Amino acid sequence: MASNLLRQGSEFLQTQRHTFMTDEVTYRRSEQSVTLKATVGKSEFELADESGFTIKTSVQDFLLMAADLILGGITVTPKLGDQIEMTRNGVNVIFEVLTLPNGECWRYSDPFGKTLRIHTRQVS
Repeated sequence: MASNLLRQGSEFLQTQRHTFMTDEVTYRRSEQSVTLKATVGKSEFELADESGFTIKTSVQDFLLMAADLILGGITVTPKLGDQIEMTRNGVNVIFEVLTLPNGECWRYSDPFGKTLRIHTRQVS
């Protein structure tokens, strides 16, 4: 019973985020693309440089419903090099999926696999 209540709460919060905190973006992989809603976020992490000093940095993240990421009629997961395009202040901006130092380029943002958190960097 408790796990069902947690799932219901998680789905409610995801629905609210998706309804009220998203922008329209275009997700591209080669010649295939899909227009969907995504929430802009960020992930912070620390790196050690060649001298051993710790550098704190962040990357641009996009949170989207996993079920919305459909390319060529198939639900897919993000891949290195995929691109996300959005309009920011009237300008088209392109982000590219990248791999973090821990080897992760995306992860599920919830315990039930409904929301993807995709790590990117701005390329234009």
